[in-house]
Amino acid sequence: MKDKEFVAAVFGELLVKNFEQYKEALIKPVNNDNDAYATARNALSLLGDSQRHDVIDFLKIVIADSASVILGALDGVHYPDNLEGDFVLSFDGEEIQGDLQDIFIEKAQEENVYG
Repeated sequence: MKDKEFVAAVFGELLVKNFEQYKEALIKPVNNDNDAYATARNALSLLGDSQRHDVIDFLKIVIADSASVILGALDGVHYPDNLEGDFVLSFDGEEIQGDLQDIFIEKAQEENVYG
């Protein structure tokens, strides 16, 4: 159960909390700021509301795919740039790697992240 608890916490942080922060930053009114959020917001303002919403929702896929790569590496089922080896990940003294990526993808599918 620790593996599911870990994935739920990571999922909540990335696809709920962080995504909402990104979304809020990107739907603010256009301004002349030069930070990354302002430049993205200004670019998105050139789109219609529906298109802007589609692009912002696409961030969920980017976030989920990024997390999936990391979790797959920890599980020992995905080897980015030939990073082959065994990881040992424990949570509160219990080893949890092995199914993290599958649990995460299942949760993402349940939450309709991939559309």
